[in-house]
Amino acid sequence: MKQIKNFVKNTFKDVDKDKRNEIIQSVTISLTEKVEDLIETGLSEQEAIDKAVVEFGTVEDFFDDNIKKQKKEKRQKTLRHYGNDLLFSGVGSAIVIGLLAFINFYYNSSNLWFVVPSIAILFWPLAILYNLLNKRANKKEKKDE
Repeated sequence: MKQIKNFVKNTFKDVDKDKRNEIIQSVTISLTEKVEDLIETGLSEQEAIDKAVVEFGTVEDFFDDNIKKQKKEKRQKTLRHYGNDLLFSGVGSAIVIGLLAFINFYYNSSNLWFVVPSIAILFWPLAILYNLLNKRANKKEKKDE
């Protein structure tokens, strides 16, 4: 198992010190578990270590997978954020339109002036809905690729 530790340390020697220890520890544990599983299947310890190291790949492969995961998480977070923005803008618009309607009917019920500002206020949630639908469409396009 010392070979695995040396391999992992040499592989991630150029990574920032902040992340290096955490990455080395997690990859070492993962590779050690893989070697133990391969030994249980009947391979010798050296063959299991060699096979685990070959299947691990390169540093670029490791970071490519992590970058893809981070991008996916960021897209999901962005979609949730736009959903929350849409809810907030819808509730805010409803409150403002309700207030305008109340003022209109309470003080001057013969003239319905609140309709014009209400239409203008409705553009706020519509703009956010447009952004949300745009992000979802981009997510589907990236998923299809």
